[in-house]
Amino acid sequence: MEKKIWIGIGVLAAVLLILIFIFLYRPAPTREQLLKKFEEFEGKSQEMKEMGYNVTEAEELARIAREFFNKKDYRRAEEMLNKAFDALEKLKILIPEEIKESARKKLSEIKVAIQYRYVTDGGVINRSLDDVIRILKELRTDFIYQGWMRQEPCPEKCSDLPKEDAEKCELKGYSYEHLRSAVAAIKKEMPDVIFGGGLLAEFLNPECWNPITGEKYSKDDTWNMALDPSKWGIQMTKEEFQTEWAISRGWVKRGEPYNPKEQMPYYYPDITNREFRELFLSWAKKQIDCGVDAIWIDMLFVQPKLLKRITKDENHPAVKESFEAASSIVDEIHSYGWSKGKYVYVISWPTSINFAYPQPDLDAVVVSPSPEEIREMRLNERKWDERIKQIRENLPNATIFARIDYGSDNSPLWVLTQELNKEEQRDFLRYASKFYEERGVKFIYPVHGGNLGVKNIKIRSYGRFNWYDSFAPEFDVYGTIKQLISKMRKG
Repeated sequence: MEKKIWIGIGVLAAVLLILIFIFLYRPAPTREQLLKKFEEFEGKSQEMKEMGYNVTEAEELARIAREFFNKKDYRRAEEMLNKAFDALEKLKILIPEEIKESARKKLSEIKVAIQYRYVTDGGVINRSLDDVIRILKELRTDFIYQGWMRQEPCPEKCSDLPKEDAEKCELKGYSYEHLRSAVAAIKKEMPDVIFGGGLLAEFLNPECWNPITGEKYSKDDTWNMALDPSKWGIQMTKEEFQTEWAISRGWVKRGEPYNPKEQMPYYYPDITNREFRELFLSWAKKQIDCGVDAIWIDMLFVQPKLLKRITKDENHPAVKESFEAASSIVDEIHSYGWSKGKYVYVISWPTSINFAYPQPDLDAVVVSPSPEEIREMRLNERKWDERIKQIRENLPNATIFARIDYGSDNSPLWVLTQELNKEEQRDFLRYASKFYEERGVKFIYPVHGGNLGVKNIKIRSYGRFNWYDSFAPEFDVYGTIKQLISKMRKG
């Protein structure tokens, strides 16, 4: 027995010595790496100073870091510089409560919310921006949900691209120049409308750029930003996690050879990675600069959800840090919008309420009926009453919207369009809009946009396109949407 105890003590001592060795003798950052980091800090600090932040504490920490750097103590310099970055991240611009309350009151009182993903993409169906504006005005739209989304790297203008790519870009209307012009044109005709942009927190393009600074990121750069559970000591490598994510998205079958770094169309990013957050926020800031009033963020709180599932521990540092990082995104967007002179709404799914942490400062959340409910054309009253109650208890200041979710085979939109006939689709929209309205939830009418599925798609818009359009003869529900909105307005 005594021998076993001494063996155990010996093993523990060996482990401690290894950990101490790793900590003390980890490679110090190079001079060039630190210079790049100092440059990054100075840019971030100056930007935040111009936005109205008090960056005194952070700049003092950076000054101390510079002293260590000049003494060639690069490890201490990096430690102090990390503290300087942390100090910047904790800063907030205080938005006057009366401004926030007034903005949220306006959002809560809107009557008509429609989904029109990409007001700029009508070229392929010969629908001009003027046509889109006519539709928006005809429906007396208050909120354009997903009027524009950043999913792929987006150029400032299409002419920045090679000729062939530029032509496709113009046809799709996918540039910041298109977005800026579209928002301006819509606001000219409808000055009070809320125009929503959007981002996907689960998509990191292997090659992309920061549209604010112009900095480009290679596959090596973005792979370094991809989520790696092992950094918290979790027994799952980056490659294993990313492959599991690819399997869940249908990009590869389980058991097939797969190199996630080389084969994934999108990496799953690590929201606790400072460099990724800066990049992600640049995509939101650019949309705000182009005039959007609201930012929808898909899957914002999925990282803590996934890590909670892996660790089976809600209080694990990986879960807590991921939740806090996601919440900070909400605050950063609010602050940037206010620095530009307006209140910008931040909207996501209500995933955060499943955690016993202080809740994020979301302005609105979006829910969706399940595929089964659409298939059965019946919403579960008890489930929905409980869910709505839970959301209101945890996020009392958030307006609740309901939409027909999309994005995969067997998604709610897939069931609606692939399994229900046209009359059943119309009936479900009549039923769902009334159901949610009775519960104080604002139904987002599906006018245009959202992919129908991934592979198993038999019915497409205009016989060709893997996205939804309420005017398409295959669905033909625009008239019903118009009638429902007219009836609601009169009521």
